[in-house]
Amino acid sequence: MSISNLIIHEVQKQSNDSKALLIARPNAIEIDDQTKQFSAKITDLFNRSGMNTGKFSNPNGSEDGSKLPKLLVEYFDGDGFRDFAEFSKACAVEYIRHLEPVEGAEGGLLWFHHYQVNEAHFLLVALLKRKQGVVLNTDLSLEQINQVEMDKLHMAMRINLTAWKAQDDARYIAFRLGRALKPESDYFTAFLGCNEPVQAARETRKLVELTTAFCQEKSVPQKAALELKKAVSEHCLEKVEDREPVELTDIADRVKEYFSPEDASSFLELAASESFQLEKEIFVEKAGLRKLTRYSGSNRSLSLSFDSDLLGDAIRFDETTNSLTITDLPKSLLNQLRKNISTK
Repeated sequence: MSISNLIIHEVQKQSNDSKALLIARPNAIEIDDQTKQFSAKITDLFNRSGMNTGKFSNPNGSEDGSKLPKLLVEYFDGDGFRDFAEFSKACAVEYIRHLEPVEGAEGGLLWFHHYQVNEAHFLLVALLKRKQGVVLNTDLSLEQINQVEMDKLHMAMRINLTAWKAQDDARYIAFRLGRALKPESDYFTAFLGCNEPVQAARETRKLVELTTAFCQEKSVPQKAALELKKAVSEHCLEKVEDREPVELTDIADRVKEYFSPEDASSFLELAASESFQLEKEIFVEKAGLRKLTRYSGSNRSLSLSFDSDLLGDAIRFDETTNSLTITDLPKSLLNQLRKNISTK
């Protein structure tokens, strides 16, 4: 990651205030080792699971709704910002326009970070908060200080500027709303001008259901279906670790490896059908991917989870009686059973 521009502005507003005050930094922050470490920490916090994705409702901007796209059109030329400090200040003013009407909403520190990964440009905007801390002075006395809270991000968004500039069909906006209340998350998404944000959890669930539906539609044998699901899961997990979106064409390539080019085409057609309507690129989360390789379920008195490749081997399912037979119980469970039975 190559940092191009960094700047922080402060928005002062208490929960009972109806107006906010902008304290704007006049120029960008100098890029040094401390700045790089700080930005790496924020980027790492942002890249954790649970992202939403979307696109601008109006990619070229307008006077109606959010002015953020219009500001990007005005200041970003594809290779860089003509005046990053001025751009970020205009964005902060736009942010305040959406913030002020929200009762109970508070201000914070607006972090603007323009960076490059390979040939792609990105803009990361995060809302940071201050918190009280204690420092130990050289004379071993304690002093209370204000510091930036680095344990969590309150709200943040990242725009793939290169994809937006190219009018790419993929969702080029990713954002996190943290634990913000709905009125707060609503003003933040309004500030973004993002249409129909989609949670990674929902996209993951659709992908799992799509893979299962494909195997059923093609009458794929159980062993081959398990191998395909495992391959899809492993590929998606790699993308999660690399913090990249999953491309459906890559999943189709896995289908092609296991079956045929015709089946790969059928997979993509099913993905685009009314039943699933998956985008070409999606963000996924680890937790939801487990359903590709595990069976699980619970009721009030029982919770059960096991690897899918055990079905038909150590675990057998009888459709006529709706029952499972488990022949290789975990040792810890066996010990508990034997101990309790022997005491009766």
